[in-house]
Amino acid sequence: MSADGTLYVGVLRLRLHLPNAHSLKDRRALVRRALDRLRSRLPVSAAEVGPSERWQSATLGVVTVSGDRAVVQEALDRATALVASALAGEALVVGRAVDLQTHDALGPFGVEASLLEKTGHGEDEA
Repeated sequence: MSADGTLYVGVLRLRLHLPNAHSLKDRRALVRRALDRLRSRLPVSAAEVGPSERWQSATLGVVTVSGDRAVVQEALDRATALVASALAGEALVVGRAVDLQTHDALGPFGVEASLLEKTGHGEDEA
């Protein structure tokens, strides 16, 4: 978290067009290559989040968290560029949506999140 306890969460959705995918096997290979590259080179979590039945389209979701808003934005920008370069000539990024969320250090009802953790009141009940 930042010095004031602010947490920034960035969510990226990339829509891909895969004109060279002629089967679901081709499509899966391209999506796997993009996800593997993202996970190995950037501090992000990534997954395929859209329908997987269409051969020539895919949607990827990418998430990162930091105490610095600029770090989050940079990671998402790099993720877009990395996917485009990893799939150059085989896929196109045809859509990009970014959601940057800000969370402060206060939990529900203005109680400090660290206090909730210590008392167990911030945990989900089974």
